[in-house]
Amino acid sequence: MRIFVSSTFEDLAEYRKKATEAIERLGQQGIRMEVFGARPEQASEGCFEEIESSDAFVAIYAHRYGFVPKISSISITEQEFDFACGKKKPIFCFVVDEAYPWLPRFIDQEPNYSRLRDFKNKLETIVIRENFTTADDLAFKVASSLGRFLISRRVKDELDNLPKRDLVSTPEGRDQISRRAARLGPLLAGARILLVNDIPSEMSHVVDLMEGLLLQVDVVRSSDEALSQLAAEPYQVVISDMARDGVDDEGIHFLARMRAAHLNCPTIFTVGRYQPERGTPAHAFGITNRVDELLNLTFDVLERIRG
Repeated sequence: MRIFVSSTFEDLAEYRKKATEAIERLGQQGIRMEVFGARPEQASEGCFEEIESSDAFVAIYAHRYGFVPKISSISITEQEFDFACGKKKPIFCFVVDEAYPWLPRFIDQEPNYSRLRDFKNKLETIVIRENFTTADDLAFKVASSLGRFLISRRVKDELDNLPKRDLVSTPEGRDQISRRAARLGPLLAGARILLVNDIPSEMSHVVDLMEGLLLQVDVVRSSDEALSQLAAEPYQVVISDMARDGVDDEGIHFLARMRAAHLNCPTIFTVGRYQPERGTPAHAFGITNRVDELLNLTFDVLERIRG
């Protein structure tokens, strides 16, 4: 993914460098237009072309408004932001903490002081701003924000590519679960899931998606295997199909055997055809035939256990 880094130059050179390094550590390409350090008017076209071909826009602002071309009252830095907004790019905005010490020579006087103030006020109405202090602090916050975005985007793409996606999810559900996965990323990592299904290939897309979120998923085909696994290893969630090995309600029998053996673990059932009027089986955490709901139920369990 190409990520454009926008800011004034001389005052934020080290910050731009650290932010770009953070982007590259995430495996993405940071676009820094360092050739525009002097901000000649003809540079704006090159900036806009790079922004248009980028996938996201990182905006970094301190106490300078930036170069204002003779034919405009708006700096190229603000023009870059406006252009990114117009192209509906995902924007990650970072503004220096007003209380953080700053070199006086890098603090604008009038008229740019007022222009910068108005620009920052405009930012508050358009994007969520995050304050930073040191270059390392900025790098950490850029990495965190972009990391969450990348998780959300990857989950959304995987859900959008599900076989028969509109039968197993909704557009709203796919959007919601992708955002939730990004928010819960650290909490999910390392959690152990036991998947019980006599036709594991039916759940391969779910397994791939969960493993992409750093969940550990073990797959078994039968109730006997599952009980043996539960007795030997700790799990946070069991996901079991309801019909298995020719028995329509094998999941219910399996759950009863779990309880009899004191192998208590939150259990979510998957079914081919969900009948809401029948409700959730006794002692089960949930039941669904939708992938987005299955993920939400799994996240619910993990938030209660690990949150």
